Amino acid sequence: MPEIVQVCADVAGLRTLVAERFAIGSGAGDLWLPVVCTARGSLFAEVIGQTSSGGYYQPVHLSDRQRQPLYRFAFQLLEALQAPPAVYLLQFAWGEDYQVLFDRLIPFPDKPAIASVGVQTPDLFACHWLCITGQPIYDLVICPHSQR
Repeated sequence: MPEIVQVCADVAGLRTLVAERFAIGSGAGDLWLPVVCTARGSLFAEVIGQTSSGGYYQPVHLSDRQRQPLYRFAFQLLEALQAPPAVYLLQFAWGEDYQVLFDRLIPFPDKPAIASVGVQTPDLFACHWLCITGQPIYDLVICPHSQR
């Protein structure tokens, strides 16, 4: 885990890698895609957004046109980095025509993950614990009362 933390801490280096390897630009992002990397594969949680007052909310609804390239990029990036089991937050923004702009990769459930508490089962903090302790996660579910 320390190696992935170092890679993610080098934001400029990671942005360069993303630009060169995936042809994806960078920019300041206010959206987070949670990726739950388990020993058996990755699960994608609903995107987290930020309110004008600085709070966070989940889910941010995306169309398939937005979702598929975002998921593909996140999967390929984590695979290229040989990311160990954990919860990762891919911080991003939308460019022209909904092209992904990469901001950074956070290798743990940082502040935006608070939006998942009481909204998603299991929440991102519980997911992280399950991942790092090698326990299975079968599905991520948004609670019905949380639909926006």
